[in-house]
Amino acid sequence: MKITHLQTRFILAGGSLLLMTVLSGIWSAFTFAHLSKAAGKALQTSRDVTDLTAILSNALEREDDAILLVLNGDREKGQQELRDERRRFNIAYKDLLGTLTQPNEKRALLALGRDAGRYRAAGDGVLNAAGQPDWAATYLQRVNPALRQAVADCAAIRELNFRSMRAAATLARDEAWGATIMVTFISAIALVISSLIAVLLARSVLIPIQELSSSVEAIRTGDFDRRVQTITDDELGRLGAGFNRMAEALAEFRRSNLSEVLRANETLEATIAALPDAVIVIDPEAKIVTLNRLARALMRATGAENASRLEELPLPASDIGAIGRALSGERQSEMRSDFNRALTVSLDGRQSKFILTAVPIPEFWPKKFGAAAILSDVTDFARLDELRMELVAVASHELKTPLTTLRMNLMLLGERAENLSARQHEILSTALIGCQELAATIDELLDLTRIEAGQLRLARDVIDLYGVIDRSVASLRQRFEDASITVKVESVYRPARVIGDPARLGMVFTNLLSNALKYTPRGGTVSVTVGAAPANNGGGSKVHVVVSDTGAGIPPEFRERVFEKFFRVEQQNGRLATGTWGAGIGLYLCRQIIEAHGGTISCNIGNEGHGTTIDMILPTADLPA
Repeated sequence: MKITHLQTRFILAGGSLLLMTVLSGIWSAFTFAHLSKAAGKALQTSRDVTDLTAILSNALEREDDAILLVLNGDREKGQQELRDERRRFNIAYKDLLGTLTQPNEKRALLALGRDAGRYRAAGDGVLNAAGQPDWAATYLQRVNPALRQAVADCAAIRELNFRSMRAAATLARDEAWGATIMVTFISAIALVISSLIAVLLARSVLIPIQELSSSVEAIRTGDFDRRVQTITDDELGRLGAGFNRMAEALAEFRRSNLSEVLRANETLEATIAALPDAVIVIDPEAKIVTLNRLARALMRATGAENASRLEELPLPASDIGAIGRALSGERQSEMRSDFNRALTVSLDGRQSKFILTAVPIPEFWPKKFGAAAILSDVTDFARLDELRMELVAVASHELKTPLTTLRMNLMLLGERAENLSARQHEILSTALIGCQELAATIDELLDLTRIEAGQLRLARDVIDLYGVIDRSVASLRQRFEDASITVKVESVYRPARVIGDPARLGMVFTNLLSNALKYTPRGGTVSVTVGAAPANNGGGSKVHVVVSDTGAGIPPEFRERVFEKFFRVEQQNGRLATGTWGAGIGLYLCRQIIEAHGGTISCNIGNEGHGTTIDMILPTADLPA
C-alpha cells in the first residue's frame, strides 16, 4: 500500500519507534525484576540457614553446659535448662528442614539429626551414671566426642549453604550478563531500525524541500524556466506541482510584459537623462540607484565616480542631511537661494554652481521612501547675485559721500536756526532723522557686501547687553510712541556681559525692534527679555535674549527662510499692500552678525500662539559681576 500523506508517514514512523521502545523496556524490566527476585530469595534463604545453624550449634553447646551442671550437683536447674535447649534445638531443626532445598544440604541435616540423637543418648547415659566415680571419664569418652560431631555437622551445613550461595551468585551474574547483552543487542537493533526510518523519512521530506528551495532561488534570480523535478504523491508533491504552475504563470507574464517593462524603463532612463539638472536616485537603504549624464559628470569632476552610497556623495553635510530627511518622507519646502553654500564644480573648464533640492519618492519600495537628489545649475543666478552685490556695494559707497555732505549741511543749518519758524524746525529735524536712517541703511548694505566678501571685522570688547539694548530702544522710542505700541525690557539675568562689537550688536537689536514695530498693530506690545540660556545649549554659560511682538506672526514654512538674503514674507503670500517696507536684508545681517559672535538666532511662534519671537543665544564673557 502506497502512503500518500506526510502525516500518516510521521505517525507510522513515530508509532514504530514507540512500539519498539515500549517492548524493549517491558522485556528489560521483566528480566531484571526476575533476577532481582531470585537474588533476594537466595539471600534470604542463606540468611535463614545461617541463623538456624547458629541456633542449633548454640543449643547443643548450651545443652552440654546443662549436662555438666547436673553432673556437678545442680540437678534441678540443669534438668530445666536441658529440656529448654533440647526444645529450642528441635524447633530450629524443624525450621531448617523446611528451609533447605538442596539435596546435599538435606543429607547433611539428616546426619546432624543422627549425630544429635547419639549425643543426647550419650548425655542421658552419663546423667544416669551421675554420682559414680567414673562419670567424668564416661563424659570425655562418649558425650564430648558426640557433641563435637554434632557441632561439626552444623558447620558443614553452613559451608554447604555458602557454596550454594556462591553458585547462585555466579548463576545470577551469568544471567545478568546475558540479559545485559540481550538488552544491548535489542537496543542496537532498535537504533539501527530507528536510524533507517529517520533517514527514509528525512529523504522523503528533505529532498523535495531542497528541490523546491533551489527552484525558488532560481525564480528569484530571474530563471523563470526552472521547474521542480521531484514530484511525489504527498503534500510536498502537491506543493511542487503548485509551484510549477506558478512558475509557468510567471514565465508567461514575463514573456508578455517584459517588453512593456523594458520600454517603460528605457523611457524613464531617457527622461532622467534628458533633464537639464543633475539627478541622483537613492533607494531606502541609502544606496545610489541611478544617475543621469550630468550627475555622472559631476561625480567624475569631484573624484567620486565610484560612490555607491549616500554618505559617499561629495556634498556638504547639510545637503546629506536634507537627502536623509527626504528618505524619511519629509518634503523640502523650496530650493534655497543661498549661493554661498552652493556646490562649486569645474565642468568643461567652467566654474559651475549647483544647489540641491531633495525630493522624497513615495512607495519606492512597499511602505518605504526613496529620494531624488536634484542638483540645479545656478551658475547664472549666482553671477547675477554677485553683480547685484557689486551694484549694492558701488551704490552704497557712492551714496555715502553726498549723504555725509547733506547731513553736515543740515546740522550746520540747525546750529543757525534762530530765524527759522517752528514748522521749519520740524522739517529740519525730520530731514536729519531721514538722513540718519538712510545712513543706517547704507551701513547695513556695506556690511552686507563685507559679509559676502568674507571681510566683516568685529571690534570686540566686553560689553553689557543692557546698554546696547537701551540705546536701540531709545533711538526708536519716538516711533513706538507715535504708533501707540508699548516697548519694554525685562531683565532676568544681570549683568549680561558678552564679548562683542557694540555697534554691530546695536544694529541687530535696532533691526529686530524695527521689524517688530512694523508688524505689530496699534495698541500692541514689543518686549525684550534677557535671561540665562538652558543648560543643554552647549558648554559654558550663555545669555538668552528674546525679542517678541504681538503681531500677525510668520507662517511656519517661512520661519527659517526669513534669515535669507532679500527674502520677504509679503512677496511669498501676496500681501504686498500691507504698508510695510524693507529690503529683506535686516534679518540676514542679524544672523550673520550673531553667528560671527559665536551665537545662534532662530524665529519661533510668539507667546500663547500669537505674534513672532526671535530667540538669540550668545556666549557670556565669564567675568565676575
